[in-house]
Amino acid sequence: MLRGLMPCLRIALPSNDRPRLVAETAERLRRGELVVLPTETVYGLAVLPSHREAVARARALKGRDGNQPFTWHLAQKADAEPLVGRLPPRIRRLLDRYWPGPLTVILPTPDGGSAGLRLPAHPFTRDVIAACGEPLWMTSCNFTGEPPLLDAAAIAEQWKDGVTAVLDDGPSPIGMASTIVRATGPALEVLREGILSRDEVLRTAAECILFVCSGNTCRSPMAEGIARDLAGRKLGVPADQVLAHGLCFQSAGTSTMAGMPASEGSLAAAMELGIDLTNHQSQALDESLVQRADRIYCMGQNHRRAILAEVPQASERTKLLRPDGRDIGDPYGGDLKVYRRARDEIRAAIGAHLPQWL
Repeated sequence: MLRGLMPCLRIALPSNDRPRLVAETAERLRRGELVVLPTETVYGLAVLPSHREAVARARALKGRDGNQPFTWHLAQKADAEPLVGRLPPRIRRLLDRYWPGPLTVILPTPDGGSAGLRLPAHPFTRDVIAACGEPLWMTSCNFTGEPPLLDAAAIAEQWKDGVTAVLDDGPSPIGMASTIVRATGPALEVLREGILSRDEVLRTAAECILFVCSGNTCRSPMAEGIARDLAGRKLGVPADQVLAHGLCFQSAGTSTMAGMPASEGSLAAAMELGIDLTNHQSQALDESLVQRADRIYCMGQNHRRAILAEVPQASERTKLLRPDGRDIGDPYGGDLKVYRRARDEIRAAIGAHLPQWL
């Protein structure tokens, strides 16, 4: 047994000889020692997965049974695919935005199981993982069921008979555990919110489909609501769950003020299909919306011209909603019959595009 043969060292960072400290820490882990490393979220108890005895001691220290896995912590993003295989597009979107950072993703593994992966933002810890030559298993410093310890001194005192070194880099910048997202089924599941919220994560992972008209009070709000409704029906889920299945529908106007409600005609025409637009608030189209969107559908040629005048590189992503290239007329100021005609044109066009989106 390693414990009892050596004291628990609390080593302050930054060190004047960082490469030496990285190498020494990696060597401790290779010998089967348990080490506490800093991350941007909370401190993590680290163990080399290939050292079975060390893993058993880590589980005993945490009070965790063998059925509850530890999270793989990587040195670089490229280390993910050897563990879980090719990453799906929605996960790539998440990792491109949030890694290194406070996001853990649970993905299926080739053997039919699953694995949680994280790329911590703390450079020292990533250097240690790289020096070990394989990803580390890390878990928060707490007994199972209790909140994580956030103070290195408290960790060193409480676990002095279990770990051999605590690398002390002061208070963790975030001070809360990472957001956990499970992607083992058709829908993304946010199992735990950290600094990243459920809505933020789901919107980042989803393919963004943007509908554009002039005022964002008539045609494009109807398109957004109809698209969400039709996608939900096709997927067999409520419309408010479409986002978790990887589709984010938005709408905007080329000449509008923010915060305007949907027009009365749009509200009535949409409600006839069971689609409620009462919570809609208009938003002005800007470059950030255009850049974020994976597909942009315009109600008229004038909207496409306006977009390309400002963001010409969006040309391939920006199309007219009607597959035949014709405009969908603006119903503003018309009676309900005019709104119904626009609604039905929009619904038919979205129905034609839906197989591509799904």
